[in-house]
Amino acid sequence: MFKLRILFLLCLTHSFVYSQQTKVSGRVIDAETGEGIPDVRVQFQYSKIGTLTDSLGFYTLQTYYATDSITYLMPEFNLVTKSVKKDQEQVIDVKLTEAIMDITEVTVKPPDEFPSTTMHKKVIAHKDANNKEKLSSYEYELYNKIQIDLNNIGDKFKDRDIVKRLDVVMDYLDSIDGGKTYLPVILSENISQFSYKNNPKKKREFVSATRISGIENLQLNQFLGEMYLDFNIYDNYLNIFQKAFVSPVANFARNYYKFYLEDSMFIDNNWCYKLRFTPKRTGDMTFEGEMWINDTTYAVKLFKAKLSPWANINYVQDLYMEHHFDQVMPEVWMLTEEKMILDLKVTKGTKLYGFYGRKYSSRRNFVINKDRPDDFYKSDFTVEFADSAKIRSKAYWIAHRHVPLNDQENGIDNMVDSLNQDPFFKFLKNSTYMLASGYYPIGKIELGSIYSLFSVNPVEKFRTGLAIRTSNAFSKRIEFGGRLYYGFGDKRFKYGLTTRINITPKKRGLLILYGNRDIEQIGISPTAAAVGSTFSSLLRTGPLDKLTFVDKAGINLEKDFGKDFVIFGGFEWKEYTPLGLATYEHRNEYGGLDTIRHVQSSEVTLRFRWCKDEEFISGNFDRTTLPSKYPILSIQGIFGIKGVFGSDYNYQKLEFAMEHNRNVGVLGRLRYGINTGVVLGTVAYPFLKVHEGSQSYWLYTNAFNRMSYFEFISDRYVGGFIEQHWQGLLFDRIPLIKKLKWRLVTSGRITYGAISQRHNDVMIIPSFTKQFGAVPYAEAAVGIENIFKLGRVDLVWRITHLAPGIPPLGIRARWSFAF
Repeated sequence: MFKLRILFLLCLTHSFVYSQQTKVSGRVIDAETGEGIPDVRVQFQYSKIGTLTDSLGFYTLQTYYATDSITYLMPEFNLVTKSVKKDQEQVIDVKLTEAIMDITEVTVKPPDEFPSTTMHKKVIAHKDANNKEKLSSYEYELYNKIQIDLNNIGDKFKDRDIVKRLDVVMDYLDSIDGGKTYLPVILSENISQFSYKNNPKKKREFVSATRISGIENLQLNQFLGEMYLDFNIYDNYLNIFQKAFVSPVANFARNYYKFYLEDSMFIDNNWCYKLRFTPKRTGDMTFEGEMWINDTTYAVKLFKAKLSPWANINYVQDLYMEHHFDQVMPEVWMLTEEKMILDLKVTKGTKLYGFYGRKYSSRRNFVINKDRPDDFYKSDFTVEFADSAKIRSKAYWIAHRHVPLNDQENGIDNMVDSLNQDPFFKFLKNSTYMLASGYYPIGKIELGSIYSLFSVNPVEKFRTGLAIRTSNAFSKRIEFGGRLYYGFGDKRFKYGLTTRINITPKKRGLLILYGNRDIEQIGISPTAAAVGSTFSSLLRTGPLDKLTFVDKAGINLEKDFGKDFVIFGGFEWKEYTPLGLATYEHRNEYGGLDTIRHVQSSEVTLRFRWCKDEEFISGNFDRTTLPSKYPILSIQGIFGIKGVFGSDYNYQKLEFAMEHNRNVGVLGRLRYGINTGVVLGTVAYPFLKVHEGSQSYWLYTNAFNRMSYFEFISDRYVGGFIEQHWQGLLFDRIPLIKKLKWRLVTSGRITYGAISQRHNDVMIIPSFTKQFGAVPYAEAAVGIENIFKLGRVDLVWRITHLAPGIPPLGIRARWSFAF
């Protein structure tokens, strides 16, 4: 396309000249005659970028690959070298003098460094020139194809009678090198137009066509484009599975890799050198593979790599990637084709099913440095979809996809429909869903939750019950749910009803109406299991003797605005009745104590949440955030209104919080945050800030694990935490431990607050609480994670506010799935 549009190309090149190219022009003349010298070789020193003077001695030389000097070479004349100012336009005129021939002694010495080192240094020296980030803007059409295959099938699967009867399934079984059998189950395709602007950085992706074959209710379309599947090999670190791998093109790559210059040949009419790389030592997050380097620009032409054998990533048995680069116009190298194959299994020796993930992408129709107004990049969506993107015809796909599908890929839908007739396969799929959600799907309903079938606490003694909710087979826009539990100790039923409505599916808006009547623990972490959790009841370190019976009803709306904002608004009425030690009392006018049977509150909540470039994996009702490199900021206001539905208090609770989770190169992954808040007005202590504690051997990452419930209460407070996951940085260098693939984790939490005595006027603050005084509460922990690929054990040290007879150290543990 560009080759046929010479005028357009020249216009773009003109944009280069005045942005970041170096341009040198001038005239070369004979010092004796003053006449121009033709055919003088004008060349940037230590490079192949050069030109010849014309018949009158004039020259012009412009490039991204300028060095700091330029040489003028002509037989019979002395060589001249001039200094150059990079990234500027300049005129350099040169006079050449006739050379006087003299025979001198020549001494040949061995090179000071290996040729591979010299080559890699040149690659690094030219990184900025070859990196697409140098461009003021670029655009291209992107085609992405992702296929998921069920692997580790084995002969037993093929020998199952029902599979043998499903001829279509047998037809789709295939194998790769080594005879490993796999079965394709998902195929996704996207065609989009991607646009990028450098200063200020702006991105836009417009999806013109998208389709997913093989599985329903998988809303991953926006993550199959450029925004979330692209990484740049010219970066120092390549982030894969939330881990930072050192790129072979990193500025400091020679500290982590050995390089070998092994071969040279033409690739697409470009003469290239093969630079093979292997890790210098075990334990580092590195690759092994090869890259082919263009001999003139020292750009990467072809990159092939796989993870180093000791890469400490769970469930990833192998990963191979291949990147192809082309000069889409003079001195502009862009990634044009990409391949990736991922092998996911629990362990190498397991008989459980695993998956192959295959990604193919191609880029074409490049537009370089075309200025567009800022309004072009403005959008409420990080990834936009054409209205007809999901309903493109078969003819459209045939005409627009960059590579045709094979027969196997074309028929995945038919194959999966047949596979779903296998009871064992259906059971496996439903069981996997149950482990993730707690519910087992049965047609249009789901039964659960397996995580709260029974539990034990001091009030109810033994508790059991059942929950039910509608499935996506019932509706993708509205969900009805309910639960009913019975406590054999208090002989009371507890219940709850919830309705969730997806009011704006295109730009998420979730409306929730609910009513609950149940026992709760105030001061529990938002991520902690509820009182009725089966698992938590088995791990308690102390009795739940300060429980509260809560009646509540409310309505909430959570709405996404723009690309980065989530706004939450809600109204909730609740009534608290104390149980156990958590009695409610206030002092009467005679100085005596009166018991308060219950307190009521009506609250309006407004919360603004902002995180740049945050995206979510979304179902119809639930979603999981994908990590962004930017912090999450939130501001929340809770306003209690006296007199509404019997509410007893006027008060205002204001809070600011920040949390950041990011990779820090070879040091691993860092998570940290701060929060601060204030409660205005006068209110009963259950509505103040009850600092989140824990009375469980389960490790909570958003609570104080050595603080008891209701131990500290504040109406003004500030706190923070830091957690460093060292990945395999330290343990991978200890011979016996590195085989276990354990990882070190360290953390610390601190909070400080105060409480005004005015709240005693409405309810006496109980004696079992403490005052911070002049000392904040602090705890620290050191632990080992990735035990058997899912366990973590921490030794938690309570540093301040130590209680007599209670040791400051405690063991806490948790399990979670993580790469």
